[in-house]
Amino acid sequence: MIGALKSLTQLVMKTTMPGVPDFYQGTEFWDLSLVDPDNRRPVDFQARASLLTADDEVPDWPALISTWPSGQGKFALMRRLLALRRRLPNVFTNGSYRPLEVSGRDSNEILAFARLSGRKAVIVIGGRLFARASGGGRRWPSGDAWDASLVAAGFAEITDVLKATRLTSSPELAIAGLFDPLPVAVLEAQYTPVRRGRAAVNPDRLAHV
Repeated sequence: MIGALKSLTQLVMKTTMPGVPDFYQGTEFWDLSLVDPDNRRPVDFQARASLLTADDEVPDWPALISTWPSGQGKFALMRRLLALRRRLPNVFTNGSYRPLEVSGRDSNEILAFARLSGRKAVIVIGGRLFARASGGGRRWPSGDAWDASLVAAGFAEITDVLKATRLTSSPELAIAGLFDPLPVAVLEAQYTPVRRGRAAVNPDRLAHV
């Protein structure tokens, strides 16, 4: 389970960080084979195509998480992330990158940054070091497993992209509300710069996702 949780964070990070995300054909679900081409397995294209025929509505995340070994939750997340890139191409192609501060007891277990293009912003938050929150991989963590808050000063008109819900703008956003039921969140917002010091970012956090 911990591997699956990490995989969701890695998927969000690679799709939203600066650069061009690379997707290996056949890894839309969980894939336990090695990445060397000689070790790839036949791809079940029919299974993937059947999911693409569904209406592009907000996924039923609790249902997908309840059957997380199927990998369909990963597929649904990837689909919404790629739709966001298609809708906001300038944010991801030319937008700047800004690390964001996370405060609270479990802040070391959270990655957060924003992609900015003018006033348009996409805020990305992902969990890491899941052993504590998941009870050593025995349970899928709920949002209240994390006692932490994202410092969101300067951001307004915030929408949760994955859930298609509007959030109340606040200088701090509780991770507990964002990480339920997924241990990741992607927010669309309007950004107005504020005069404050740049948040420090620990490079080890990215290295150990």
